[in-house]
Amino acid sequence: MIRSYTNKDVDYIVNSHYELYKKEFNYDSSFRSYIAETVNSFIVRSNKKENIFILEIEGKPSGSISIKQVAEHTAQLGLFLIEPHFRGSGYGKDRIIKALSFCVDNGFNKVILWTNEELEAARFIYQKIGFKLKITQRSILSNKVLLEEQWELELKDLHL
Repeated sequence: MIRSYTNKDVDYIVNSHYELYKKEFNYDSSFRSYIAETVNSFIVRSNKKENIFILEIEGKPSGSISIKQVAEHTAQLGLFLIEPHFRGSGYGKDRIIKALSFCVDNGFNKVILWTNEELEAARFIYQKIGFKLKITQRSILSNKVLLEEQWELELKDLHL
């Protein structure tokens, strides 16, 4: 089941991102702060054109994805995570489709996202759905040098 987040999901979203990125990519505690700030900003803004969707399996949160408004007709996809034992099951793609449908329903024309070259599985899904790589830049995040990437999808090109 994919559902909208509640305030009870905040700890899950923050902790799951931090633990997974720490274990798999050696991110430091600054990443936890970044995720907490991102999630809390959703709560503070309370924008009806924004949401965090939670993947729930057998009554337990097992992943997330968010949509944030960045311009009048542009949304940003983020907080994309699936618990490792559910990878390859199609749940990731299902959540992206749910998030993009939400964008269409809320009048967005374009969706952007930021990721980095380390996140190969997510990048593969984005490309398969139709996102195009637009910008690359080197950054230091979480005490690591990363090649960040901005991807973009024109929703008129999307067929759900």
